[in-house]
Amino acid sequence: MAISYLHCYVNSRPNVDWSTCGQTATATITDYWRRNPYGLPRDTRDWYNGLYYWNDGRAIDAIKAGGFGPDVAFGLGTTGGRIRDALRSYGLNANVGHSGAFFWGWENQWSALRNYLAYNRPVPVILDLGLMGGPAWSHHWAIAYRYANGRVYLGACPWNSSPTESQFLSAWRCRALPYGFNHCGVYV
Repeated sequence: MAISYLHCYVNSRPNVDWSTCGQTATATITDYWRRNPYGLPRDTRDWYNGLYYWNDGRAIDAIKAGGFGPDVAFGLGTTGGRIRDALRSYGLNANVGHSGAFFWGWENQWSALRNYLAYNRPVPVILDLGLMGGPAWSHHWAIAYRYANGRVYLGACPWNSSPTESQFLSAWRCRALPYGFNHCGVYV
């Protein structure tokens, strides 16, 4: 049965968490696989499913304090490698995939993503928000958790939580970002 809802952690403190979507992606995947490396209490109730989760801000702070904060120059974001390293340190077998120079091999990444989603394995993916109805020239780690009826379902992406395949592939390309971010996903 496909995942119909995935609780995703979000940047909940506008003046503090302005560039920590990589850490929220890390928290989401860590929680999905039932890891709690920092011993955080589950004291925040999700209105949608009634279950309890970590506080978003405390999860971000714990991940940063554990050595897995943003690693792009000037604090401008997080690489897939940083997310992978955090997940590996929590005992998860994580790997990063991305297209090559001039987007070579993007089809292989698309196939891998669909396969992971078919087996209910959510994947952090970096997206160009300007192509998703969000702010131009901004990029964001969202969580792909289902592919059905020509749509990719995304958590932590309020700008467009179920883009068409075409919209998703265009945004996932991240053409304004350097090598390593194009068609990038962190697979567990």
